[in-house]
Amino acid sequence: MSTHTAPSPTDPEAGLCSLLIGERSLRADRNDGLVAAVIGPEYLEESDPEVLFLMRLEQAIVIATAVQESMVAAAVQRRDLDETTDEEVWTALLAERKTVDPGVRWEHQVPLVLVTSLYAPYAEKDQPIGNIAWVDPTDDVTMLESLQGLGVIELLEHGDLAVA
Repeated sequence: MSTHTAPSPTDPEAGLCSLLIGERSLRADRNDGLVAAVIGPEYLEESDPEVLFLMRLEQAIVIATAVQESMVAAAVQRRDLDETTDEEVWTALLAERKTVDPGVRWEHQVPLVLVTSLYAPYAEKDQPIGNIAWVDPTDDVTMLESLQGLGVIELLEHGDLAVA
């Protein structure tokens, strides 16, 4: 994996996969190399699919928490959240991502950041609908794509599931 400041997705020396994290660009031969850039190099040292999933899940919870905190801070500055905001809204926004149970529907203008694997069909809690931003650690591709959807990374190129 190499780090460059001005990546070109068409660079013939680039790996199959590349992404931007802030100002840093990273390239890898496979999707798991990009996930390792987010999680840490120990991700590439593991071969057990269950352990890899648990590593992605743990990091997804950390990222969801950080993104939620950032969204709450921005909403407070914009005054979308203030002392008149319902306690239930504050509770859902500030709760640990593992324990959030927003009910059937989340309708507040501040999105709720949740991890797919903590809800049905993977867990007992029903998956809510509404203004939800999801982190999906199911596999390398869904993890990368959901992080891009949250604006945590920018995927320049990535392989499909067959490559990973």
